[in-house]
Amino acid sequence: MGAEMVQTRFIHAVALLVFSIVMSPVSGKAAGDVIRGKFVLDAIANCENPPVQNFPVHSEGTASLSTDRSARLDLMSNVSGAVQYNAKLGGKPTEAPEGSASLHVVGRHTLQAIRDYPNNIQVVNMTIIGHSCSLKIENRLKPGKHQYTFHTAIGLAYCSKPQVVKAECSVIH
Repeated sequence: MGAEMVQTRFIHAVALLVFSIVMSPVSGKAAGDVIRGKFVLDAIANCENPPVQNFPVHSEGTASLSTDRSARLDLMSNVSGAVQYNAKLGGKPTEAPEGSASLHVVGRHTLQAIRDYPNNIQVVNMTIIGHSCSLKIENRLKPGKHQYTFHTAIGLAYCSKPQVVKAECSVIH
């Protein structure tokens, strides 16, 4: 039960970050989706508290941003099943369990989502150019910290650096 909770929270944190960065306004469409993307994420989790070792995590989903800047994420994972999220693009960092989350435009084609935890920061960059999409996930410890923390249903999980085995995205036309 503890391992599944850690994995669920890790998947949700990464999925929300991926979801946040898939949203990039694109001009030229009058109505409907402005952009739609698909992503696949595979990771391995190793945590000391609760004790979880080499647990494979798989999630995949689609995200879309409409002309009114509303966004939707449909996620399916081997831990949490089907989940749907709805949001609005933009704004200040929003409160999230054990921290905050924010979204930034960092270039003409790149969006960045940041999830701030007590011991670490998770940064996801998605770059979409034409029909091409690339995804980069980075986890950074804060100064003086030695373990990564992630929110779970039973409190904070204390883990080694998450191993992202596969992080892919594609543009859906």
